[in-house]
Amino acid sequence: MAGIPQETGPAPAATPGLSERSLVALLAAVAFVVALNATVMFPLGPFLVAEIGGRADALGYLGAVYSLSAALGGFMASFVLDRFDRRQALAVCAMLFTLAIAAGAAVPDMAALMGTRAAAGFAAGPLWGLLVALVSDVVPPQRRGLAISRLVGTYGLALVLGLPAGPLLASLSGGWRWALLALALGGGVISALTVVAIGPRRDHLAAALSRPSGPAWRGVLRLIVGLPSLIAFLLIAASSFSALLVSPNLPVFVLRNTGLGPTGLSAVYLLGGALALVVVPLTGRTSDRLGALPVAAVAALATTLVLGAAFLGEAPLLPALPVLAMVLAMQLVRSAVSQGSATRVPLPAERAAFQSLAAAVTNLAQALGAGTAPLLLGIGPDGRLAGMDRVAGLAIAAAWTAPLLLMRLETVLRRRDLPPVGEP
Repeated sequence: MAGIPQETGPAPAATPGLSERSLVALLAAVAFVVALNATVMFPLGPFLVAEIGGRADALGYLGAVYSLSAALGGFMASFVLDRFDRRQALAVCAMLFTLAIAAGAAVPDMAALMGTRAAAGFAAGPLWGLLVALVSDVVPPQRRGLAISRLVGTYGLALVLGLPAGPLLASLSGGWRWALLALALGGGVISALTVVAIGPRRDHLAAALSRPSGPAWRGVLRLIVGLPSLIAFLLIAASSFSALLVSPNLPVFVLRNTGLGPTGLSAVYLLGGALALVVVPLTGRTSDRLGALPVAAVAALATTLVLGAAFLGEAPLLPALPVLAMVLAMQLVRSAVSQGSATRVPLPAERAAFQSLAAAVTNLAQALGAGTAPLLLGIGPDGRLAGMDRVAGLAIAAAWTAPLLLMRLETVLRRRDLPPVGEP
């Protein structure tokens, strides 16, 4: 891969009888469950408020609690995950995640629901970190961009399938609880099959024996303050922050500023998800061939054009539906670039810790983005959402940090991977 230095040594082989592609597909299936759980409250919100009470604006707090808990879970898990067989760690995190989702189907009120969402988020942070670490363990750097894009692209699939399926299940007898039960049951089956199929994953434990011993917190601290890690975390944070500046406010903008109406809002999400299913894997494949830096530059330019067309005028400069759908797709494109590039920073013995920390950074940046946007927004006298031009401008600026950070990351990794003077 051009630009980013390559890791030394071959990646560990996939489980006997299970090809690399099949293993990535299984991990992507688990990632889809995580993605669907993260988005499920958007379509289910009106149904659960009607049944268990609470204020409609409290739905935003459900997302905030989930993200902050995922950040906390990722941070705490970073101290222990690399000490265990990856399969065992995946089984524990997936079990806790599934139980938390199922518990949400039995809550009596909004406070209890927030508790179960916090528990699900706490498990989701390290679970996502393990999925990325497992892909990084098996897939060599020259093919890893596409593999990581498969995980990130599951959020597009969640939009395509989750938005229509959620309300459909919620409309049945038993309401929205059926949707959470279906997600818990289906996710539990997928996770169990994946845990059984991938086999033991202990190669990183052997690699850890050659590293300096000491308290776990020292290793995590070294990982946090290391220059490559800091750059990678900033890269991930910029992508996550800019995405959550825009996406939570997109429904209000569609309904109040475009005239598309509720049907058009569903179409925006469905088309955005469908576009992501095509564009995100293409992004990963292109990154593998050309390097992440040119892809990040093109993504920043495309983001500028799309956000400008959507929000920097009185009305979208182009037909609103495809432009706003591209807004959603480009968010996932930038995430695929940043997540894929960051996998080249940790060594095998610290991958799960690093990716759990990356999950914590992702969720904290998302919470910061979601909390920043309301400070820039308001409702005009005509009832339209005002200030999206300011939000878009900030999101564009964040998008352009990616090429700059990647240039710096390439330089730092190249220096790190140079052999000492006098060695071949």
